[in-house]
Amino acid sequence: MADIVIAGVQVARPAEVKVGRFDLTKSNRTASGRMVMEYIATKRRVDVIWKYLPDAELQKILNVLATNKPFFTLSYPDAGGQQSMTCYAGDINTSLWHTRGNVRYWSEVSISFIEQ
Repeated sequence: MADIVIAGVQVARPAEVKVGRFDLTKSNRTASGRMVMEYIATKRRVDVIWKYLPDAELQKILNVLATNKPFFTLSYPDAGGQQSMTCYAGDINTSLWHTRGNVRYWSEVSISFIEQ
């Protein structure tokens, strides 16, 4: 798996990276019922999932996100190699797994990064 870099800070390698692309449009219906649509832009959403992430690594990610609100640069793997985009963090979901050797591990951490 390739690297994830948030606001210039390399973080733990994820288990999964899902890249989505979606079109922003302005649509409306005319009086006759015909759909008209104006294309605005294509944007990306990158969902990153870490499995069994140590507490210190989760805290590092959360600190980087908190320090760089609202927008920051994300570097991620995509078709053609590493790509980057200016984005913000959407939902951040965590699931507590257990503590081993006095280290707390999170069974799954997922963050959605949405292009500006």
